[in-house]
Amino acid sequence: MASTLDLYIDASTGALVEGGSVVGGALPTLTRNDSYTLRLRLLEKQTNGLFEDIDLTSASLKAGIGTIEDEPSAGSFKLAINGITSAAIPFNATAVCVYNAISNNVSTVVLYGAETFGSYLLTATQPNTAMSFSPDAFTLFPTSSVLINTRRNPVTSVEAQQVVKLVRNPIVYADTFITSPTAGEIDLPLINNGTSALNETYELNVGPRVLGGSFALVFGSNATTAIPLFSTAASVQAAISAGISAVTRSVSVQDNGRSGYVISFVGALGLTNITTALTLDPTGVQFIPFKQTTLTLNTAEVEDAFADAGTDTITPTLEIELTQGGTPKTVFQGEVTIRRDLITAGSTVPGARDSYYTKAETDALFVEDSVSNVNAAGRALVDSTSITAFNYGTRNLINSAGSTVISYGTGLALSGVMGFYGATVTAQPADINVVSGLINLGLIASGTTYGVLPRSSQTLTTTASLAFGTLAGHSTSAGNVVVTGAAVGDLVLVGLPAVVSAGVVVQGVVFAANTVCMTAINGSNASKTVGTADYRITVIDY
Repeated sequence: MASTLDLYIDASTGALVEGGSVVGGALPTLTRNDSYTLRLRLLEKQTNGLFEDIDLTSASLKAGIGTIEDEPSAGSFKLAINGITSAAIPFNATAVCVYNAISNNVSTVVLYGAETFGSYLLTATQPNTAMSFSPDAFTLFPTSSVLINTRRNPVTSVEAQQVVKLVRNPIVYADTFITSPTAGEIDLPLINNGTSALNETYELNVGPRVLGGSFALVFGSNATTAIPLFSTAASVQAAISAGISAVTRSVSVQDNGRSGYVISFVGALGLTNITTALTLDPTGVQFIPFKQTTLTLNTAEVEDAFADAGTDTITPTLEIELTQGGTPKTVFQGEVTIRRDLITAGSTVPGARDSYYTKAETDALFVEDSVSNVNAAGRALVDSTSITAFNYGTRNLINSAGSTVISYGTGLALSGVMGFYGATVTAQPADINVVSGLINLGLIASGTTYGVLPRSSQTLTTTASLAFGTLAGHSTSAGNVVVTGAAVGDLVLVGLPAVVSAGVVVQGVVFAANTVCMTAINGSNASKTVGTADYRITVIDY
């Protein structure tokens, strides 16, 4: 991959000229998602067979990579005229389909050229009437343009005609070219400062963009005359001696093998730190007049091209267009190969893969038949304390003490004790109360009120100390007791103490929320005394 792509083009023939990035007349392979500086040198062959650079002072350039005259492969487009835009027209519409979309403005629509779709000839409804459609690419895919050109202008007895052509846009496009900068193409860096062991040394470097011309060397207030580039080292040394008298016979110039020179202070100025710098004047240097732009191969259209091809490489066409004096001219068309990139932004370093266990490692970790692990012969699994936890041969689950707690032979049998909702073992309850028994087993939560009758949501109970006193014959005495949660309509059961005499009836009723009215009724003719005693009051929601 090259970050700079230099192309030398014979603009008169559209052929690549050997040089730059072209080797053997072929373009280098490019890589998707990379960015390239495209530098163009446009040449014309003279009658003497030599090439000369074209003057691009007032010219403009465009570069595109894509397919030539390919149609879109999906989507729709629209056409508008006189402020009215047509409905969506399929990318592969027939001439009839296009006509139906714009029939108020054309007399006929026919397919144009050899294409089966994508190119249409529109004819105006009447002669000597201008027709000017405007395009709308709408949803064409891949990204495409709708090109409209006038084929025939309207005159008397002649209907105007326009050609509509659907063409895919380039997958890469650039139309902003600048003159390539020349900084660093020729320079004179200091290689060694003069010391007691080294001569002060400079190297004149000449880059590949240097065509010719001349340069000068400056030392303090003295300078050489113009020295032609690519002169011999002896000629450069002579120019220094002639122009810079201060260093006459104290400078050595050697060819560096790259069209440049190594210049060292020797003789009287050898092994000395020279305080005055030797500098370069490149005013007379001539450079290759490259025009450059940036081609970035990370567009959505590049992705579409790879998706359409379904391959790891594509070979679209690179096209260069030159416009001079308002006239465009294609100066180069040639196939260029673009390959998929291996490394993309966001690529992650693969993690280390776990290796496979060897048989020895597997046997060490899991022994098929072992009394301390898997007792295959005894059809049992052993826990970490070497006690059998599960015997699938006898269909038993065994606790940590080694006793069977569950067996599942002909049925499900529970042995000994069990625990619910935790590790604590629960003994078989002796409580004859069903709800209390379920609470003791842990099957329902404690501290919660439960109903004792069907459809009863709760049962409330409390004790209260009541004193009804002496009741005359056929009289009553009442008092209220707070029972939180009681509601009007609930059933009230009363547990009587021994102090209630024969002939006295004690009853309760919920007459208000949270309140039970307790009433003693003397049904006899004689008076009765009901002293202070504790009563059990039970309220059932029903």
